Amino acid sequence: MLRLSPQPDLAAARLRGGPATAVAVLVGLAALAGSRGLTAAQPTVEYALGLKPRHRVDYDIPGPEAAREATLSMEKTEGTTAWVVRSPGGLLLRRFSDTNGDRVVDHWSYFRDGLEVYRDIDADHDTKPDQARWLGAAGGRWGIDTDGDERLDRWKVLSAEEATAEIVAALRDRNAAAFRRLLPSRDDLAAAGLRGEMLDEVVSRVAAAGRGFPKLAEEQRQIGPAARWTAMLANAPGVLPRPTAAEGGDLVAYDNVVALTESDEAGGAQVFVGSLVRCGDVWRPVDLPQLTDGGGVVTEGFAFFSPQADARLLGDGMAEAGSLQPFLERLRTLENRLAAASGADRNRLVAEQVDLLGELVEAAGADDREFWLRQLIETLAAATQEGSLADGIGRLERLGERLPADDALQPFLMFRLASARYASRMQQPEADIEDVQQAWLAELAAFVEAHPDAADAAEAMLQIGIADEFSGREKEAVERYRAIVERFPESASARKARGAVRRLQAVGETLDLNGTTVTGERLALSDFRGVPVLVHYWATWCEPCKVDIARIRELHRRYGPDRLAVVGIALDGNRETLTTFLDGSPLPWPQLHEPGGLDGRLAEELGILTLPTMLLLDAEGTVVERNLIVTELQRRLEDLIDK
Repeated sequence: MLRLSPQPDLAAARLRGGPATAVAVLVGLAALAGSRGLTAAQPTVEYALGLKPRHRVDYDIPGPEAAREATLSMEKTEGTTAWVVRSPGGLLLRRFSDTNGDRVVDHWSYFRDGLEVYRDIDADHDTKPDQARWLGAAGGRWGIDTDGDERLDRWKVLSAEEATAEIVAALRDRNAAAFRRLLPSRDDLAAAGLRGEMLDEVVSRVAAAGRGFPKLAEEQRQIGPAARWTAMLANAPGVLPRPTAAEGGDLVAYDNVVALTESDEAGGAQVFVGSLVRCGDVWRPVDLPQLTDGGGVVTEGFAFFSPQADARLLGDGMAEAGSLQPFLERLRTLENRLAAASGADRNRLVAEQVDLLGELVEAAGADDREFWLRQLIETLAAATQEGSLADGIGRLERLGERLPADDALQPFLMFRLASARYASRMQQPEADIEDVQQAWLAELAAFVEAHPDAADAAEAMLQIGIADEFSGREKEAVERYRAIVERFPESASARKARGAVRRLQAVGETLDLNGTTVTGERLALSDFRGVPVLVHYWATWCEPCKVDIARIRELHRRYGPDRLAVVGIALDGNRETLTTFLDGSPLPWPQLHEPGGLDGRLAEELGILTLPTMLLLDAEGTVVERNLIVTELQRRLEDLIDK
């Protein structure tokens, strides 16, 4: 018979720190046996129904009574042996199959209304699912997980409608990796039928979309955490034919695509996707999505079926006078070289990049000049802050002198100049940190006074508020944070400021944070009512955090989980780095984790600004300490627990 591992293996999987749902699938169903002499006990229906898909899908989860009456049996169909779970009425609920006869499960199937809607697949038969397929009424997506980390790395099949749904989900979840997974490579676009000037243009737009998405997702407020994709609006797809059949297939694309969303809290919203191009069996976007400003206005985007598109696709004619294409080619080559450079070579390439961006600013037309000037300013500021450009401050100052005083880019430049000056001064060997800090804060205050409505004023005010807080001027900090929320309510700085006010006023208040653990389970602080809770914000890159963890581990062992609960909130931006750390140093308390790190929701809810940060709650969930340090931890625990 086929054998499932017994239920205790699920608990063991959780203790190892791997994602509970996926590990349960692997541990619970990997060992299938077929010898007649096997005497292992048959698995339970409860265990089989407890296994879950690795990715989100709407599938049947029977209630307690239906689950008790469901059946689990071994079935064989067309030479394939599987454990099959059926409802009391005989409908298929689950099927876990051995498709190649090696007595190991390699397909995990989930059903809705008796029809298969999702399947995890172990294609290389190493006991780890590496493919995910949505089926039936759930759609036709087919994704590939190349490294076994439970995140899809590329799409094998994706319809246009599902591509727009993935864009909505990426915005909702602030998941830049999910958006980048949708974008086409140069080879994808060439195979789709693009060439010549249009190929170069679309490749450039795709690169810009990948760079711009993290900021868009972070700052947007229209697509909230409860948003759902509802429909794709578009005319019929168009075709740009090749001149001759020998030159390859025709290009098939949509222009002016819009995705519709809805949520119970915020109602409906629209996401302007722009153009989608068919690359084999996958439809892919080529531009950064746009969100309407409330009046339904979006900027004009790229279109495959504009009057000029056909000539550019076919390579006919010469590029228009003043084309930026030679500059873009040089810039792309420089960026590729910069990615692999270091030391003096990198500094030299950065200087070349800055010079080239200056040439682009001069060559660009009126419509493009602001874009390239912003790129130049950002590059100068970043290079100065990392110490790779010696004259960055001077070049920024000279740019500021050339810009008219009322130019819209003046505030943009002046804020980055202030940040670059601060970083440059801090890099000086004999820098007086306190003097440098005070000079920077004074410059930020002057910036806010001169440009009170500039977008960067919110960030300048936040930095001043942070300095107030860490200097002990908490009343002033709270006032500053509240001013940010009032004046710039939709900004990323306002989200941090709102959380910081909540944190500073948390003592004596009930706190109920919630989220998803690194093992995929939902967790809330209210789950621990009746026992004091220590909340520890940390990250693997934070060395002092690891000192905290060692001490917390000792105290957690001393008091036991019945007298002290610990909840870690891991603010790593890279989930793989976190799971690798936890695999090597497992922690006996749960770890909440979401994308975004210090800029993500888990940090923003309490305005966490530095790591480590610890809060202590009593058994009723009331905050008794909001800024606990490790040297005071044992004393405060003794005061609280031994009452």
